[in-house]
Amino acid sequence: MTSLHRSFGLLVILSVLGGCESSKPQTPNSLAAIGQNANVNVPPHQLMQDVERIVASPPLSLPIEKEEKGSILTGWKEYPGNWHIIRRWQERTRYRIMVSPDFDQPTQRSHIQVTEETQQRAASQQEFQSSTELQRPDRAQAVLQQILQQLGTK
Repeated sequence: MTSLHRSFGLLVILSVLGGCESSKPQTPNSLAAIGQNANVNVPPHQLMQDVERIVASPPLSLPIEKEEKGSILTGWKEYPGNWHIIRRWQERTRYRIMVSPDFDQPTQRSHIQVTEETQQRAASQQEFQSSTELQRPDRAQAVLQQILQQLGTK
């Protein structure tokens, strides 16, 4: 029986020493950190209108909080976060979508970039907090792919 207790105690100690996260978010490379990008054969003004429509409609259905010349900031979308100790933390992500004219063909082509900002909290009674280590470039890539798919340029 004592060897069973020792084995269990060792397992508990190793679990605690191993950290509280079951999976760490991957640290993106420098290109992913600046966002997901694509060139599109659509004039910039038309692309902005198309992006607004695509972002606000299903399947994305994101509210648009702010729109400035060539830039859209979406509202937050909640996601399940990482496991910490015994519970899954809550995350929310919003996106900045920037459209700029192509350098060589500014009236015919555009460049689109999607970046994300993600916050987390342990429980619904707490406020969401930002963290520089919390990056989800895969979510920005999924939004960009959805936009490109609905534009018909995938």
